[in-house]
Amino acid sequence: MHKFISIISLLLALFATSSAQSGFTTIKGKVTDEKGDALSFANVVLKETNNGSVTDNNGNYSILAKHGIYTIEVSFVGYDKVSEKVTLEGKTLEKNFRLKSTSFLIGGIEVVANNEFIPVRPETKTTVSSGEIEHIQAASLNDVMKLTPGVETTNPTLNGVEKATIRGGDALGTQIVLDGIPVTNNANMQVGIGYSTANSGIDLRSIPAENIKEVEIIRGIPSAQYGDLADGLMIVKTKSTAEPFRAKYKYNPQINELNFSGGLPWGDWIFNTNLNLASSDRDIRIEGDGYTRIAGQVSAERETGEYSLKNIFYVTRSIDESKEKPEYASREAWYNRDLNLKYTGNFSRTFSSFSSFNLDVSASYTRQNSHNQQIVSRDNVVITDQTMEGTVPGRIVFGSYLGEKWIKGDVWNLYADANYNFRFFTDEFLHSWVAGINWRDDFNKGAGIIFDPLYPPSATIPAPRLRSYDELPQYNIVSLYAEDRITGRFIRPFTLQVGLRYEVYRPDGFDIKGLWGKGDLIKSYNGSFANPRINFSFSISENTQLRLSYGVTSKAPPMGMIFAQQKYYDIVDTVSVVNPAYADSNFALISTYIRPQANEYLKGYTQKKYEASLDQQFTFGGITMTGYFNNSENMFQSLNEPTVFYKKSFPSWPDESQSFVRDSVLDSYSSYQNNAWEKVRGIELSFRSRKIPVINTIFKFDASYSYQEDGSRNGYYFSTARFSDALGIRVIPMYNDVENFNKRLLLNYRFEIQTKSLGMWITLHIQQLAVDIDGRRNYADTLAVGYFTQKGELIRIPESERGSEKYLQLRRSIESFELNDEDRPNKWLLNLKVSKSLWDGASVSFFVNNFLNNQPLYKSRRRSPDYPSYERRNPDIYYGIEFSTALGGTAK
Repeated sequence: MHKFISIISLLLALFATSSAQSGFTTIKGKVTDEKGDALSFANVVLKETNNGSVTDNNGNYSILAKHGIYTIEVSFVGYDKVSEKVTLEGKTLEKNFRLKSTSFLIGGIEVVANNEFIPVRPETKTTVSSGEIEHIQAASLNDVMKLTPGVETTNPTLNGVEKATIRGGDALGTQIVLDGIPVTNNANMQVGIGYSTANSGIDLRSIPAENIKEVEIIRGIPSAQYGDLADGLMIVKTKSTAEPFRAKYKYNPQINELNFSGGLPWGDWIFNTNLNLASSDRDIRIEGDGYTRIAGQVSAERETGEYSLKNIFYVTRSIDESKEKPEYASREAWYNRDLNLKYTGNFSRTFSSFSSFNLDVSASYTRQNSHNQQIVSRDNVVITDQTMEGTVPGRIVFGSYLGEKWIKGDVWNLYADANYNFRFFTDEFLHSWVAGINWRDDFNKGAGIIFDPLYPPSATIPAPRLRSYDELPQYNIVSLYAEDRITGRFIRPFTLQVGLRYEVYRPDGFDIKGLWGKGDLIKSYNGSFANPRINFSFSISENTQLRLSYGVTSKAPPMGMIFAQQKYYDIVDTVSVVNPAYADSNFALISTYIRPQANEYLKGYTQKKYEASLDQQFTFGGITMTGYFNNSENMFQSLNEPTVFYKKSFPSWPDESQSFVRDSVLDSYSSYQNNAWEKVRGIELSFRSRKIPVINTIFKFDASYSYQEDGSRNGYYFSTARFSDALGIRVIPMYNDVENFNKRLLLNYRFEIQTKSLGMWITLHIQQLAVDIDGRRNYADTLAVGYFTQKGELIRIPESERGSEKYLQLRRSIESFELNDEDRPNKWLLNLKVSKSLWDGASVSFFVNNFLNNQPLYKSRRRSPDYPSYERRNPDIYYGIEFSTALGGTAK
């Protein structure tokens, strides 16, 4: 199949080459600033057809076009736009452009004014520059998210797990792409200790913000080149240019952060390095109680006219600890200590104006070490370490002891993506094709769950067991993708991006019948998904653009759900204590029952995305309005399943033939299923003005309204066991499921004063949460729909009998106030950020959040008036300061 794709690609490239010799030509050149320095990632577009290119690291561009007269437009954030009429004939036209900067530096902070109000690409996204990141004093990638519509402001801290959620979705469904490589959490098995992110999204605290060049937060439908995601995508590009070496120190009441960065040329290579040290105190009274991050990065990049090669090495040490509190008798404490080593390689080869090849590879190793401790206190505990069902003599443990558990994982993430790009014309339309294959292999070969079997870490049911991760299978994901970006003119310029991504989670063979739609083309354990994606933009006029999008995304289940440890239920049948001081005088029998928590065949879940946008540019600014609908199905959910265990008597032990059941125990266990769903509808509006003369102020406004619903597909859930007098037995009732909904309207007003003469950037940020409502549907239905018995039977109650006296004791008891919706009143939050130059290459930044100290209390409507509960709705007043200075001269 790969050979077939290669042959087709070669034929198309040959066709494109022949087309270029008869009616088509190339315009190429270089884009620089006023000093002659190359501008990378500048947009060069032929306005009549939307056909364009982005400059490479050397500022070079190349556009294939049909013969004719065009308006070529060159734009770059922080520079004046340049437009010029060009005539393309038979030979290649070389055209260079020099842009005039409208930005200025505050020390090392680049202050830019973006005057582009019509998006070049049809995807809906927010782009955050390095200057904005430094201005807000972001401590991690999570703080960058706060510049996205719909994200509420919180104080920057590293004390708790920080994950990215886009448009009200699940953090697990947000993909983070760092320097072209997806950051995966699929092989994380550190479940249940401290602030673990296993079975969830990436902990953004591990990615420092100081060396980030740019972040693109794609909220709409992403390109088919990106997969294993549901809700959205964050594309993070770190710095790789020759920049002055800089030192930064950041302080706020919870964070101390020091950063060194810079780059220099060496022959044809450009080297860039960054070292970040950060610590955040959780309890200032106890040394080491908090989060510590040590992150280093070194990159080496070389680019010529034909190829580019970039190598990046990362080292990250993160330590998250909750120390033992001297005054607490429970002696509770935990830590998560991770060490990550990672290599990323990006290679690109340009064959001609019509074709190129790209290869991204990565190898990542993470040594995970987690520990938990607490006092286990019982009169006596009967324990066993058996991992098979059956009855054995148990060991009786007396008194209290310190229970400890370690989880040690050796996580490997291997990744490769190869794609071929080629361009050709059909009549007036330019096709820019990309086709590729993506492979990922995640595995965990650590020592696993470790503790002293004689002193288990807890005396709970289900009981803990040792487990080595060496037994875990490898987790492969294979994806094929192809996408055509068509640009041209149909009455007006348009762009149509059509792609298909085929994702296979843990492939298991090839089925030729899949070519005819009979099953999956590639069989898999956890699902094969064909995800179409369409993005369309149409220029209604010079200042108005319409964008329409539809797409399907899918998310793979993590290993912590597929290969979760089984649940061990130890039921004590007999216990006899004669003398605790003499173990031989005591006797106990214990039966172990095993229930599966893992679901080896758990499928990935999908999200269908619909979106429509209108972009309008005015002389004074621009506005964008977007409506969207995200529909997620078959999401992962841990479901409680009822079960029954038996207590037995053994009159002739060890002869089990005469044993008999003397009692039964009703309980439940959780297992992972494709059972949840979520729907999110929303409207987003953003406005940005041009810089207002005299007062040097840019006004930004964005509003985000979302209506979110979620629930379970099977429509029911089980409660706890109880005895029913009418039935004469002990049962576990079953009820209709409850659906949840949430409505939010969040508005942001930003006044940005940028004055070059004073070397100052001031941002007044006003955030208004106008609507914040959450509620529950079907919660008033308190009648049972069935029950699970001690015989292991599930009995359904006829609808007509649910309210009868027979089942009255199964009714769920609620109070009237529990039916209320939480409807929180309008609230305001005012934040201030200031950046000021000190001397050449040096700056100081200061911020204060909630500087009016407005912290309104909200009394919950869903709690008893006799025992009220209050919520403080704004973060504490909070401040921070950062000092930055250049070390030596500017790199050349």
